[in-house]
Amino acid sequence: MRQFGRISSDGFIDLRDPRRVRTPGAWENRADPMPEDQAVSFLLSHAFPGHRKVVRSLSESHRRRLRMASWADSVEGRMSLVDSVWRAITEPVLPPSGAEPELIQVIHYGDRDYPLYVQGNVTRVIPAGGVPAEVMATVPALDLEVC
Repeated sequence: MRQFGRISSDGFIDLRDPRRVRTPGAWENRADPMPEDQAVSFLLSHAFPGHRKVVRSLSESHRRRLRMASWADSVEGRMSLVDSVWRAITEPVLPPSGAEPELIQVIHYGDRDYPLYVQGNVTRVIPAGGVPAEVMATVPALDLEVC
């Protein structure tokens, strides 16, 4: 009878076992959620391919993924996490009619407003980082603190 996953006398594990070998210790791949104001700012600091508008607020799991994205070692890893959050809270909109940026939505959060524009083949906040709330007066808006 063949034994799999034996630990040798020298302390090494025999990895010829076709089953999954679990090493001792508790490993948890979770992070605390990013504070909501930081998460909104971090998410909206990116430009996204396609034309989309925000229809849902960030959940706790979205903010966890954004925390993991901020710690990512590679751009690919970061953008994969950020894009999955972006697609979860947005819906597609019609493309812009011309070459000029087209305002589709203003997101109010705290004392900052984030005007979302579609331009070319991307959706992004112009200017980057948003603007103080008193500057934006009357435009279509989504208040994320209410959702």
